[in-house]
Amino acid sequence: MGTVAYQGGWAVGTPLQVVTVLVVDDTRLARQIAARILSEEGYRVLEADGADEALEVLGEARGHVDLVLLDVVMPGGDGVALTTSIRAEWPDQRLLYMSAHPAEILARHGLKDLNVPFLAKPFTRVELLTKVKSALRHPGESGSTIVERRKGRRLKGK
Repeated sequence: MGTVAYQGGWAVGTPLQVVTVLVVDDTRLARQIAARILSEEGYRVLEADGADEALEVLGEARGHVDLVLLDVVMPGGDGVALTTSIRAEWPDQRLLYMSAHPAEILARHGLKDLNVPFLAKPFTRVELLTKVKSALRHPGESGSTIVERRKGRRLKGK
């Protein structure tokens, strides 16, 4: 499939700008699955295994990351703490949270506002792509969805 590019009417970028997504997850398999799905759809994908690497990648990209897809619960710095750091440097950065944990655990990790763009793990290809497209169409912190625990089979491979 070809490269995903913005067309007129999108909230971000200029025509034919390649869409870049940074996937941040400490679980290598989860990160690789998301990266592969997005790459197969034509997105340019960057990866980070935690908060420190994510900030480093964002710095090197110099503001050319359209969306950060980040796990909420990670050792050595959770997604909410990472959000604070990202917002300090790039206040308009689009974020899409993801987690396999229930709302109670997410609240303990600082995600008390459950009215944020969120993707429940495990996710299907369609769910991932739908949430990413939705997050890209809304500026900054808008485009909310309620955190919900998805029931169903785990995503394996593709």
